[in-house]
Amino acid sequence: MKFTSSTNYRPQAPGTSIEADIYLFNRLRQLSFKQRLEIFAAHDRGVKKLSLAGVKMRNREAPIETIRLHFARAVLGDKFQEGFQPKGTDEKMWIQDSIALAGELHQILESVNILYYVSRGVASSIHGEARSTRDLDLVISLEVERVDIIVQTLESAGFYCPALSVENIKQGRERSLSITHTVTIANADLIIMDNSPFAVSQMSRRILASVEGVSPFWVASPEDMVLQKLMWGRGSQSEKQWRDVLGIIKLQAENLDYGYLVQWAENLDVIDALTEALAEAGV
Repeated sequence: MKFTSSTNYRPQAPGTSIEADIYLFNRLRQLSFKQRLEIFAAHDRGVKKLSLAGVKMRNREAPIETIRLHFARAVLGDKFQEGFQPKGTDEKMWIQDSIALAGELHQILESVNILYYVSRGVASSIHGEARSTRDLDLVISLEVERVDIIVQTLESAGFYCPALSVENIKQGRERSLSITHTVTIANADLIIMDNSPFAVSQMSRRILASVEGVSPFWVASPEDMVLQKLMWGRGSQSEKQWRDVLGIIKLQAENLDYGYLVQWAENLDVIDALTEALAEAGV
């Protein structure tokens, strides 16, 4: 497949010319995987630095503990749990990017033999256009009888796991656990995978992001991210999901497994959306 301009080509942002958009993705493809990871991580840290600066400006005379609490609320948003008690006063520890967090969670999950992969916003930023995302999403393979083991391991590593959510998962009422590190205030959602054929396929095709100087972690394949986002955007008509899809296709144009994409797009009833996305991405 060749990446070209077409009459249906759609730039990532309104007001951006087709030529400028194509030039940007040509330059991004010239970067190494590590360089793209570093760009995303720096962007991620930059957003947190700006947030902390704003909190400090609004609370000039406040003690560090108050600053820490306000910062935690600003960063976590609706993920802030009333039972969460942040610790530590080293501001540098609060500026952790999602890539570093993924590497840390990789070691924890591997230590208890939990299969997982990074998904959603962080995965689409790795495979396509980098964008801001509030937290890290990991799809994990977890049996109910092993919930206590993973929770104990996470808590030992300094993560806060809401007791009510843990109980709801054990009772089958929820399939997602939001965890927050008490020192770095880094947040991640652990999403328990189902047993559907597509879910099994995604786990089997995960890719180990392993480059020098960066802690390794598993991430969803670019093809599966395209399919996931086409499914999520199907009902909502989400502009953000569509932009993510185009960004992945544009950046990965010559590396995608189009046979796999078409096969699963037909099975998942998103083939029309995939066809449209390929045209708008210039493929």
